Amino acid sequence: MKKTWILALVLALSIIFTGCTTDEVRLYNALMKSQDITSMKSDVDITFSLDSEGFSKEVQPMIEEIAKVLSNSEVSIHQKMTQNEERTAARAQMNTDLNFDGTKMDMKVWVDTDMSEDIPKMIEVIKMPQNLMKEISPEDQEKEYIVYDIVDMATLDQEEIDFNELMDFSKEMQPKIMKFIKDYHKNFDPGFKIASYKGKKTVKGRPLSIYEVKLDDESFKELIRYMINDAMDNEGSIKFLEEYMRLVMNFAQIPEAEKESVKKEMNQGIEKLKSNLPELKKQFNKFMDDFKDVKVLGEKGIIIEYGVNKAGFVVHKSGSLDLNIDLKAMAEAIGNGISSQNLGVLKLGINYNTKISNINEDMKINMPNVNEKNALYFKDIMGQEENVIIE
Repeated sequence: MKKTWILALVLALSIIFTGCTTDEVRLYNALMKSQDITSMKSDVDITFSLDSEGFSKEVQPMIEEIAKVLSNSEVSIHQKMTQNEERTAARAQMNTDLNFDGTKMDMKVWVDTDMSEDIPKMIEVIKMPQNLMKEISPEDQEKEYIVYDIVDMATLDQEEIDFNELMDFSKEMQPKIMKFIKDYHKNFDPGFKIASYKGKKTVKGRPLSIYEVKLDDESFKELIRYMINDAMDNEGSIKFLEEYMRLVMNFAQIPEAEKESVKKEMNQGIEKLKSNLPELKKQFNKFMDDFKDVKVLGEKGIIIEYGVNKAGFVVHKSGSLDLNIDLKAMAEAIGNGISSQNLGVLKLGINYNTKISNINEDMKINMPNVNEKNALYFKDIMGQEENVIIE
């Protein structure tokens, strides 16, 4: 558990879309091309809507109040990122403008990482809304920032972490992740078309090739069923898990005296997972059968539009998600004595629009000047908590 946060960083390296038709392969290739990006800007706007029906008189007013706030809320996220070609150093900045029913809560985040030096740097600086900072630090009104230094946090337990090994782990794992994705994509076939080419369109002054991903309630459930079943049946998934666990063991610096027992325990766990897969698959498919008639998506379903520029990069994304969460039907499908008396249907809509620009252009990101006077350091906060527990 001591290095869970490190492994999470490594696992978060890839987000993919898979497909099998010609249109889907083209979109897949455009999304995979994001691996070639060393700098970019992105602007995202998100809006929400919420409606409900069938709830009891006691519950309905509370949902209506939440719906009023959510429907009058907007989120805008402005990001820029730059990294070196070796992927060992990067900087990023994110400005988030939050408007909840007229109440503004803006926030800024800066990230600065450099794993190329003997002493690595992994720092996150957060500028919270001033009213929240006053709550966090009521004794010092001059505090503007919260500083999260991951390297400092890692040494709180008095144990040194070899960040060179972390980089070796990441470098060795990344191509294995990409190979697993590519191999998985080659055989991906849910039995129906997910993405389609919609032709050329000018979006905000840019001529783009437009692809659309569209799922209704039935196809969404079938996609989930296919992906989970395929993962359970695919020997490559287990091999990838075994390879990943082997690399984790090497990185975790397990004492020599414990290595054999840990390795044995890991192998036993994987063998147990293999033997349990048929039963797990049976239980999962029964769950999907039980929820076959329980609506998850509304009539509009999921629609995502991707715009690809002439260089082959995805530079435009817009989408709508129409959730139809029938809590009453879910409770009845699950059973186990769960009461559905006060439950009804939540209809949540999420719409977003993303513009990506300045790909691989020169970009400079300036980190804020933080010090003991204007910033709270997360390590100090955690250190104080440990002292309180010890006392």
